[in-house]
Amino acid sequence: MILRKEYWFEAAHFIYNHPGKCRNLHGHSYKLFVLLEGQVNPETGMIIDFDDLSKVVVEQVISKLDHRFLNDLIPLSTAENISVWIWEQLKPSLPQLCQIEVYETTDNCVIYRGA
Repeated sequence: MILRKEYWFEAAHFIYNHPGKCRNLHGHSYKLFVLLEGQVNPETGMIIDFDDLSKVVVEQVISKLDHRFLNDLIPLSTAENISVWIWEQLKPSLPQLCQIEVYETTDNCVIYRGA
């Protein structure tokens, strides 16, 4: 079974080597989907409690990215590199992590399933 939870964060960045307007400082309302795959625990009826998942995601990712300048953490802050950074923050605490989706805009998304 796959569990999927949605999060949001606001952040600014620029892509220093971009040939177009993304070279300039700008911001996005990012949407993040975190997906875990696993067996349902017969005692709890869940893969993981949504509150427990949110504690990890908020502490490890959202609190570090929301209303921040992404280039301070991820120098080449493309959606692809942001997704890898998020994966690296979450995977140690969430071994059932199977996929993340990072939406930079409503119609631009990167899906990452780990290296």
